[in-house]
Amino acid sequence: MNKTGEIPYSWDQIEEQIRDAILCQASILAAFGPDDDGRTVRDYLGLDGDGFVDVQDLTREEIAAIDITRHEIHYHARVAYDYAYQCRPQDRSAVLSTWHEVDGLLQGFPETDADAQPSPFCTLNDFPLRRMLETFFARFALLDKDWQWDMDIRQLSLLANMTVPAVRTSLSKEGFKLQKRRGHARSRLEGTGFTLANADARLWLSRRRGFIPQLEEAAEDGPDLASVGMLHDPDLSFPEAVARIMELRGLDASAAVAKAGLDAGWLDDLLHGRRVAPDIDALRALARTLRLPEPDLAAAGVKHILALETG
Repeated sequence: MNKTGEIPYSWDQIEEQIRDAILCQASILAAFGPDDDGRTVRDYLGLDGDGFVDVQDLTREEIAAIDITRHEIHYHARVAYDYAYQCRPQDRSAVLSTWHEVDGLLQGFPETDADAQPSPFCTLNDFPLRRMLETFFARFALLDKDWQWDMDIRQLSLLANMTVPAVRTSLSKEGFKLQKRRGHARSRLEGTGFTLANADARLWLSRRRGFIPQLEEAAEDGPDLASVGMLHDPDLSFPEAVARIMELRGLDASAAVAKAGLDAGWLDDLLHGRRVAPDIDALRALARTLRLPEPDLAAAGVKHILALETG
């Protein structure tokens, strides 16, 4: 597996949580569902026999014998787990379909059973199943080519495998700017009220040892839209934008020089905001190395260089 971080939960742990979620739903059906001598609950759990089923009285053996793979939640959790922790490359259509189902699970699955015992979706307890599904949701929103939303602090903590306070401290120390989420309703979940711009989130996560990189990213040949946006960010100078994009690509100056065939002194001066020759061929080579559109980087670079000469 191509990853630097460690997966926080085993699949066996997630399957046990799925089993708990199914039992939670069964207890609600038993208490508030059809009065049909337990047939609905037995069908739901896949149990043989007749008569009322008291979910609380099921033995460990009976619970272990329940085939949880019959339930759609198991399929979607498997897709979500593999994508959240990049266990294997995923078909985007399957991920997109599961995204809608995960949204429904996180928004609407019961947080307790019929006796008010917390389910794995309870926001007060923050169980592994919920955290895994939120990690899936966060990764998709961060990296999917058609989405790329900004990230809240909780999502960053899940993707980096860090606590929310540790993320806050790191962001502040490294000078990242957070934005208060507009119209944000108070949540039981810590760290949901402030967001970090998508491009900055990707950069910050690239520096975290606990973040598991995207398997598909190494195979992408097209321009990275988030990096293009960073190039045109009015709050970043041209050298700052180029340095951040290089860091996202895992390149230091020497690696960029070797890969793009650049003059080391020219690139060093460019990155440090010193005057350099407006070398169009060098800027185009740098753009190809950083997977940026050549006209965008060359134009921004020439504008920066001329501003230095006239300023």
